[in-house]
Amino acid sequence: MHTKEKLLRSALDLFLRHGYERTSMIQIARHAGISKPGIYHHFQSKEILFQEVLDFFFEQMKEWSIKRFAACTTTHDLLHAFFQSLRSFREVTDTVLRGKSVPSEYSFLELILAASKRDPQIQKKIGESFMITREHLAKALSKAQQRGEIRSDLDPEIMALHIHALIEGLSVISYLDKSVDVDAIGEDLFRNMWILLSKATAQ
Repeated sequence: MHTKEKLLRSALDLFLRHGYERTSMIQIARHAGISKPGIYHHFQSKEILFQEVLDFFFEQMKEWSIKRFAACTTTHDLLHAFFQSLRSFREVTDTVLRGKSVPSEYSFLELILAASKRDPQIQKKIGESFMITREHLAKALSKAQQRGEIRSDLDPEIMALHIHALIEGLSVISYLDKSVDVDAIGEDLFRNMWILLSKATAQ
């Protein structure tokens, strides 16, 4: 593994464990087995490092998503897998951190929300990532309409936003309310959404 990638993985690990504010460049360097001058050779500041951690994570997430959804041959399967993404999101973090189980005090959601408040550029980057997700989903829904798999009277872009909002909303709720069973609720939301999408066009 290259030094820069090792630093990115170590930074993500420590940010999840201790948060952005309580993680120093020296701690990250030590965690990665790199000298203090070594980390500053690759990253001029912690903020720049954090931005590259986000880029690295989203790229890893993209690769993971491609592999995960590659086996979905129908829109039904694709949407089902999408609604199960919360349960599977842990796999992405484990993959990025080489399978290490992180006893994290902070969620990735907390990290990106806090970062968005600190830096408008990070907010824009995260917003663009969300937009790409919705665009892919809307394209899949549009193709499903063309194949006659789902209702043709629904706006695919609005439905993509609807589905995305349900997923992200459930993520926040389940984080704040530990009694929420993400697996069970995810299944229920998927079934209800599929009924909405696949039922005959309203007269």
